[in-house]
Amino acid sequence: MQVSAANAAQYTPRPAASSEAAAAIVDLTQLAVAQTNAKATAAAGAALSQATGELTGVLVNISA
Repeated sequence: MQVSAANAAQYTPRPAASSEAAAAIVDLTQLAVAQTNAKATAAAGAALSQATGELTGVLVNISA
């Protein structure tokens, strides 16, 4: 399918209201915080497993 520039519809984005823009920023911030918390939890779990394994004599190689 070919579309020529002459008959292509012009896209004009609707400007977001300030409250909508602020809500989007808050949503993205909350998402970033949630992702950071999930990564920190996973890292803490891996470190705890490593320490537990070393203390019980079961060596766990997490660097591979």
